[in-house]
Amino acid sequence: MSLRRLFSPLLLIISAIIVAAVVLAYYSYRSADKLAERSERSVGTSNRLLGRKLIDRIEKVIIDNDRTFFNLVNLDDPREFVELWRRIVRVSAAVESVIVLDREHTLKHLITKLGHKQSGWFKHVFQTQLVKKMHLDRLPRDSHKHLHTSYAGQTYLLSYIRRERYSIVLSVNIPYLIKDIFKEEFSDVGESRTIAVMDEGGRVLYGHPVATEGTKLVFEERFPTTLYKWRLQIAPLDVKALRRQAEQRRMIDMVLVGAAVAVIVVGLIVMLIAVRKERRANELKSDFIANVSHELKTPLSLIRMFGELLSLGRASKPETQREYAEIITRESDRLTSLIDNVLDFARIERGKVAYEFQRGDVRGAVERAVELSRYRYEQAGVELTLSLDEDLPEIEFDGSAMTLLVLNLLENALKYGASKDGEVRVELHHRDGVIALRVADDGPGIPAEEHKRIFDRFFRGREPRRSSTRGSGIGLSLVKHIAEAHGGSVSLNSELGKGATFAVSIPCHDAS
Repeated sequence: MSLRRLFSPLLLIISAIIVAAVVLAYYSYRSADKLAERSERSVGTSNRLLGRKLIDRIEKVIIDNDRTFFNLVNLDDPREFVELWRRIVRVSAAVESVIVLDREHTLKHLITKLGHKQSGWFKHVFQTQLVKKMHLDRLPRDSHKHLHTSYAGQTYLLSYIRRERYSIVLSVNIPYLIKDIFKEEFSDVGESRTIAVMDEGGRVLYGHPVATEGTKLVFEERFPTTLYKWRLQIAPLDVKALRRQAEQRRMIDMVLVGAAVAVIVVGLIVMLIAVRKERRANELKSDFIANVSHELKTPLSLIRMFGELLSLGRASKPETQREYAEIITRESDRLTSLIDNVLDFARIERGKVAYEFQRGDVRGAVERAVELSRYRYEQAGVELTLSLDEDLPEIEFDGSAMTLLVLNLLENALKYGASKDGEVRVELHHRDGVIALRVADDGPGIPAEEHKRIFDRFFRGREPRRSSTRGSGIGLSLVKHIAEAHGGSVSLNSELGKGATFAVSIPCHDAS
């Protein structure tokens, strides 16, 4: 099955994987977010259960104390009642005052531990403000209720019950309630939570202010029947820190999920690029095989044709026979060069290429390559000129590889650069410790956008592909590899319409 047929299903599979990764990331993030939310909700639920337990406990303490006192009231002997309650009020810290009202809700007895001035003020406030708020007329017999209110900056908690002939009102000692009862009942909250009791205006009466950020973490609720103007707040010790931790967890989860998706997407993109490159490389290799096959046919056809002419005795003159033999030899060398190209390229691909460096004069390798190419240039009507310095220094080089380098440059110039009646110039000079080889043509030139890729394996320019000019696409790649193996480099200088010049520079020091 060809890569072209595999490519479309591969794109569909990759697209499906990306979509699946995105969906997985979305649900993973949602799960992480829900987990963090569930954790917050769990803390909030724990605070809520504890808060309601504490509220119930405070309510129970107040109500139980009230009922204990109510059961002690006996008005059969008023004198005994007053004396008893004076002792009770004096001893009991929970009750500040006891008031007895008759059926018309008129004050009959007031027993208090307050001073003269304070008791007078309390009596005035009770008769003018508080008694009417209790709505004793609507209170069923033996019903127990509380009045929690403020007047003139003073907070009052009155606990009252209506009997058949009278009503009893207890004024609860608020400071004692806050300093002693709250402290005792809230002692088991622990060090991990903050607790506060606040009044209607938000003033903290007990405990420490609770941060209100994160309503899921903070419990806040009013006392239902006794201190119903106040509310209890409970929160983790550092709400802001918990919120930050939750946000950090969300962020970390989001980053991890995002990074995982990014790795998947990048991996798929890299794989797709690799597949595309491999596909392109396989297409180029297919073109290479087809082009090499065609390149091999040309010298083989000439060798066969002139060999048959000689074997059939069609060349009777010695000069003709010698000419045919030279053509066969030349084309055999060219065929050998083509095969060497392929073999050298295969060795380079496998990383097993080896050069045999020997000290000598590089002119011989260049001249041999020019002579091997001259017949084809003559057949194409292109002039091939060679300019050599006479005093070139000896260098370490591989003679066969250097000949192959020049042959490839000349082959490239003849195929793509030279025009009929044109000229290709080969120059070999010594400049500043460098052996400089230049192969220049007067052809159409090479577009600037192709300069960077011209030495890549299998690369063939747009114009040669359009004109169906045959070529293997490995010649210039071999030129670059051979030049670099000799410690040198190859470059291209070309403009459209002004020909192209390939320059190989090899330093005169020993190749490494």
